[in-house]
Amino acid sequence: MTKAPDIHGGSAEERVAALLRLLDVTPREDRLFEGNRKRGGTGRIFGGEAVAQALAAASKTVPHELNVHSLHAYFLRGGSEDHASEYRVEADFDGRSFSNRRVVALQQGEVILNLTASFHGVEPGHHHQAVMPDVPYPENLPDLADALGQAGGSQVPGAIMLRRPWPVEMRHAPPHSRTSTGASDQSIQAYWFRAVAPVDAPQWMHRAILAYVSDLGPLPMAALPYQPCDIQGASIDHSLWFHRDVRADNWLLYHLESPWAGGARGLGTGRIFDREGNLIASVAQEGLMRDRAFRQS
Repeated sequence: MTKAPDIHGGSAEERVAALLRLLDVTPREDRLFEGNRKRGGTGRIFGGEAVAQALAAASKTVPHELNVHSLHAYFLRGGSEDHASEYRVEADFDGRSFSNRRVVALQQGEVILNLTASFHGVEPGHHHQAVMPDVPYPENLPDLADALGQAGGSQVPGAIMLRRPWPVEMRHAPPHSRTSTGASDQSIQAYWFRAVAPVDAPQWMHRAILAYVSDLGPLPMAALPYQPCDIQGASIDHSLWFHRDVRADNWLLYHLESPWAGGARGLGTGRIFDREGNLIASVAQEGLMRDRAFRQS
């Protein structure tokens, strides 16, 4: 298997092309796929990468007129960038309007992730949605990594990933609402994101890119109010609902909040809007949020 190019190197177009190769999967047998390994990584697979590759594998086994509308994943073991990932897809259901797929991600024979995805065709129906928060548009907003550093969040789980060039650019929106968590008033945040170059790919890939990015936010959001502190963080589960078609190369607003943390776990939720205010997706994630100070006391 050919390694994917480094998503952190080269021009914007090269980084986006590398991301598409990274998130795609190669068929090996009937409903068995192999995922590309990222070059120049830090040793451990980013959770969003495993979710996106599992989603890509599931998407390749359903009729093209169906798109994923929801997925639910559990992270069981940390994946290593030293080894290829394998994705086994079970076709549990194919109906007239819906299909359901179950995906097991493995490395060296051990399960690292389980994912279930449901696919649905286009149908007319009633409609309502949440209103997009009133935040500035992204053009004049600071880079997310710079904003995190200035706010003391450089040690938030996942923040280290933003210190290198990415195929996705992110702009930090200023806090527009404040709520007390007992530790800080940073429980609501938002950032804009988009691919740094046009994405010429089918809709399933645009949704895979959104799934990839959606893992960067909920757990850091739960940990942010407690910075600076020495937190061991890891995603436990991840749920994502798609409400509309996605254009990953257009600006999308990721509005995040953490309604709860306790017992060495934190819960983060998010809503993703397009620039016109349409609700594109909803996200929920719980993760390990173990403060080493509690273990030492």
